[in-house]
Amino acid sequence: MNLEGHVQAYADRLSRPIIVFDVDFNVIAFSIHDRDVDHARLAIILSHKGSSRARESIKEYRVGHADGPVRIPPLDGGQTRHVAPVRHEGHLVGYVSSTIPEDTPDEHLIEDDAIRESRAQIGVILAAMALGNREDEDRALRLITALLDGDRDQRTRAADELLTGGLVSPVPHYSVITLAAPSGFDPSSAALRLVIDRALSAIPVFPALKAVGTVVDGEAVLVVPYEIDRDRLVGLLDLPAFASLRAGIGGAHAPLADAYRSRREARIAARGAAIDPTRDRVVHWEDLGLDRMLLQLPLETLTRSDLPGSVQRLLEAQSGPDLAHTLEAYLDCGCDAQRTALELHVHRSTLYYRLDRVRAITDVDLSDGLIRRELHTGLRVATLAGLR
Repeated sequence: MNLEGHVQAYADRLSRPIIVFDVDFNVIAFSIHDRDVDHARLAIILSHKGSSRARESIKEYRVGHADGPVRIPPLDGGQTRHVAPVRHEGHLVGYVSSTIPEDTPDEHLIEDDAIRESRAQIGVILAAMALGNREDEDRALRLITALLDGDRDQRTRAADELLTGGLVSPVPHYSVITLAAPSGFDPSSAALRLVIDRALSAIPVFPALKAVGTVVDGEAVLVVPYEIDRDRLVGLLDLPAFASLRAGIGGAHAPLADAYRSRREARIAARGAAIDPTRDRVVHWEDLGLDRMLLQLPLETLTRSDLPGSVQRLLEAQSGPDLAHTLEAYLDCGCDAQRTALELHVHRSTLYYRLDRVRAITDVDLSDGLIRRELHTGLRVATLAGLR
């Protein structure tokens, strides 16, 4: 009997629907039922994850240390739950959860030998799945590390094994996505593994194509054989669990052994997402423009003294930040005064006054193309380096 069969048999013996979680509270399986819909149960199944409040209560009531099921009082107006630890050879491998009427007597919740044996069989399968998952994670880590960081021969061998092993679908080209937290945030490796699992299921445009991902050097890395739906990736990062993450998408490269090029591009794009407050949390290499080069500068070592003198003078002026914003908008609009005024929601006379102030402070001629390039690039570098 497979996992679904054991889960349904367990639920039938209890006469109530159940959900099976692994030790990280991911939904592994659930029984079918013909009663009225339990909306809380349905929400958990659809999210593939137990709620943070439910996980806290399971830990609070020390279900993982119990010998049998534990009654957990209702949470936030919900129902009473009956949660049992699932073990294999003494090791905790998951939990079985069901809802019960609040007035159910404790004697009606006592497990018989058949129920305990059914839960033990679920434990055997969960242990095997956990071992298989660890082996898959280890294999993915080994192959992706070789593919992206190895020498030419290592990359070629890793690509061959990924393709022949069916871990990645054969297609004309491949892209890499990196997901990491900006400096100052420290998501757990479990959170990164979870975002990989969610991304692999949520973002493919062509679900039949297989992608692979793992955690490398503190960042989630996915090698994908399909066009990336940026909106779906943005939607994934909108979830509270992933709010601190930023994503970079590399360009498409072929063959698979050249995916390391896409990884480099993805990391540069992710850097742009992390340090530029004007950008979205998901940045594609193709959209970087001049920032492709600027983001490779040692930005963390730059100071204002490294900027062109005209930019230094502007930023150091009392009204410098506002004037710099106006000047950058003017340059972004190709020095079109009417378009800039509309962009800034100001009258053209106000714009001309501000530009005159810029000329006076910087002591440069804004009609000189070389000067405009100096100012535009200098302001962009100042933004990326956090000097504005």
